[in-house]
Amino acid sequence: MNIQQYYESGELFDGRYRLDRPLSTDGATADVWLATDMNTVDTPIDIDDDDVVYINGERVDKKKTADGDTGMQVAIKIYRPKNALDIEGEQRFRDEFKIVYNCHHANLLQPSHFSIFNDTPYLVLPFCRDGSAERLVEKRPDNETLWKFVSDVASGLDYLHACTPPIIHQDIKPGNVLIDQHHNFAITDFGISAKFGGSHAYGYDDTGAGTLAYMAPERFAADYVPEAPGDIWALGATLYEILTQKVPFGEDGGMTQPDGPVTLQFPKDTDPSMQRLICACLAKDPAERPTAAYLMEAGRQHQYPIKKPAVWPKVLGGLVVVAAIAALVWAFVFRPEPVTIVEAPPARPAAEVFAEAKALLALDQPDSLTRGLALMDSLGAQKYVPALWEMALTYGWFADEESQRRKQVLGIEVGNNNVAEEAQPLAPYLPKLDDYNQKAMSLFSRIVESGDTANLDLQAKAAYTLAIYYVYYTRNMTLAKKQFLKGREFALKQNDTDMVETIDVALQQLK
Repeated sequence: MNIQQYYESGELFDGRYRLDRPLSTDGATADVWLATDMNTVDTPIDIDDDDVVYINGERVDKKKTADGDTGMQVAIKIYRPKNALDIEGEQRFRDEFKIVYNCHHANLLQPSHFSIFNDTPYLVLPFCRDGSAERLVEKRPDNETLWKFVSDVASGLDYLHACTPPIIHQDIKPGNVLIDQHHNFAITDFGISAKFGGSHAYGYDDTGAGTLAYMAPERFAADYVPEAPGDIWALGATLYEILTQKVPFGEDGGMTQPDGPVTLQFPKDTDPSMQRLICACLAKDPAERPTAAYLMEAGRQHQYPIKKPAVWPKVLGGLVVVAAIAALVWAFVFRPEPVTIVEAPPARPAAEVFAEAKALLALDQPDSLTRGLALMDSLGAQKYVPALWEMALTYGWFADEESQRRKQVLGIEVGNNNVAEEAQPLAPYLPKLDDYNQKAMSLFSRIVESGDTANLDLQAKAAYTLAIYYVYYTRNMTLAKKQFLKGREFALKQNDTDMVETIDVALQQLK
């Protein structure tokens, strides 16, 4: 289904909704559009079988009615064609919508309607003119607003987590917290498939996929089961981003979080209670994180941890004694605890960290591989090309035995047939989830653009492999040619005649 065509032609989507403009087209699974529900337009209209619109009996260009009509504006989340449902998936989608529809809470943005049009599911939600919490990231809010954000979002999560069975959001982030007409913060994308843990075995993909930067450390374990503490970690990451304009542990989220106490840098004027709250939410051990109910109350009281009411002792005599006791209570109970920001220890030599990471990657335990990849990622942030290559080897499209072993240990399923026909023999080695392929492509690109003249061989391999992705996976021949030429340039500098010849053959096949 070509959604853009509905927008440009003015044809009604599902015979009812006029697509006015895109609100978000960068989601992993769906696009969100601002639309007008033509059933609510005050001017009498008629729509024939060809979706031609008539006003007072006169045929009109539907798009030109936008300025004058008074129809209700809504947000429509339209899932991309790859998420088309089979028969079983349709029923599951309907069953889940019924569950979500019965979730009534001021801090949840509840979908009002759903349907499946041309095998493509979509949801209709209230339109929030004030946008999302991404506005708070762009312009840091005052302390009162920040505590309200904590209270509102935690309240919504507490409601979801208390459902039977619990609904786990799995994708809390600034873009999924909207500002409603009453200036409350309301969670969106909280329902479809979230309670099922994102398995999507029936061909439907949504919030279970999540966003890497907001994924808790446990999300990367092979036996992960969605639980409430994962949402709490994501809330902590969101709060930290609002305060600092950056996520706490990089774009790979909890995968790169070090062991031990959480130590982060905050702006100097940050409320110490807010610092403690964020660090508690980001605890690596899920059991150490506060519950949503506790955070809701902390938000209302503007303090973390919540102070218990003081128990005043019986006065034994004299106002002096009372005053002394009051002073002691204030000093030792109500005085805010100082926040200690611990600086990271001096960095070890890259070669030493790389050797340790390689040793961890050679083991057959998921935890060991995860720690090894976290170390590789820390080196990758410093543009250490060998580390970037090891990560790409882990996630990417390789028939290499070591690459396949790592995927098996980490539980990364392979066997993706979404490739050109001539690449079908390689399909068994391609990760099923697009997220892993996109991650590998990003890593190859970082290697190519690193400017590391000491590893021209890896740069040539990365450019070549990235080009192969473009040819057979994304079918973008222009970008493929660009990467082939870059790889050829690196190979020439290395006097690698075999690679030059391989690339020349590939370039000939592109013509």
